[in-house]
Formats: sequence, C-alpha cells, structure tokens
Amino acid sequence: MLEMLERFKQYKGITNGFSLVEMIIYILILVSLLVVIMNITVSIVRSQRAVKASRNVENSAMISLERITREVRQMNDVSSTLSVFDTNPGTLVLNSTDIGGNPRTVEFYVASSTIFMKENGVVSGALSQSDAVITNLIFRHFSNASVDGIRIEMTIESGTSTYYRVGDFYSSAILR
Repeated sequence: MLEMLERFKQYKGITNGFSLVEMIIYILILVSLLVVIMNITVSIVRSQRAVKASRNVENSAMISLERITREVRQMNDVSSTLSVFDTNPGTLVLNSTDIGGNPRTVEFYVASSTIFMKENGVVSGALSQSDAVITNLIFRHFSNASVDGIRIEMTIESGTSTYYRVGDFYSSAILR
C-alpha cells in the first residue's frame, strides 16, 4: 500500500514539504539568531557612545592643558591684575614679547562652557572640543624668589545619561 501511495505522489507531481512542527522549529531558530544579533548590535552602539564620550573628555583635556602649559613656559610675566586666580571660572593673562620685540598678550578663559584662547586681543579659537563641557577651570599662581608658575585645575564632562563621562585634570608650568 505504501508503494502505491508513493507511485501516486510521483504520478500527480506531489512532493514532500515541511511539516508544521518543522516550520515552527525553523522560525524559533531564526528568531533566536535575530535576537542575538540585535543584542550584539545594541552592545556595540553603547560601547561606541561611551568611548566617544571618554575620548571627547581626554582629547579636550590633552589639547587644552598642552597649549596652556606651552604658552606659560614661553611667557615672561603673569598679569595679576587682569587674571582671575583661585576661583571658577578662572582667567589667565600672560605677557611677553614676540620674536620682533613687540608686546604679546595671551589670555585663556571659559565662555559657553568652552576654553578659548585670545592672542593680542584677538580670539584664536576654542581649545576644547564642541562635545565637551568645561565645568571647572581654576588657575593658581605660585611664586617665590626663584620660581614663578601656574597650576591649572580643570573638570571636563561629555556625553548624555548612560554615556556620561567626567574627568578632573591638573597641570603645572613654570614661566621662563
């Protein structure tokens, strides 16, 4: 009888298909794979956002502190009357002369949560990245008979909610 059924199927062109149980199993396997892939994708996106926030904080600190300390080391004098020390937000005004002997003034200050540099009264641009927020900038002036220098304290924030990063940074430089 089975042989007859097989011959009948071949004669009519009927082929064996998937049963309902097989289809449900295949769909469950496919859904499981999609769930795993989606979780991996979400995890990668979260990690990328956290890394971006950390990179913004660190790059802003590195660029800002490097430029400020380099300028302090090249200057002859700190303008105590125009600078704002020991408070947030601080302002640092440095005086020197350029190669031609002309007076040169450099100022560092915070505006709109960004560190700016002004050279001879002209804004040179932002030192911190646009995605980073400067929440604390304090300049401290120290000096004795042989040393005159500046200590910089800075707090930088970046990111949103779960991807929020904060960093405290410190540097010191001695005038020449």
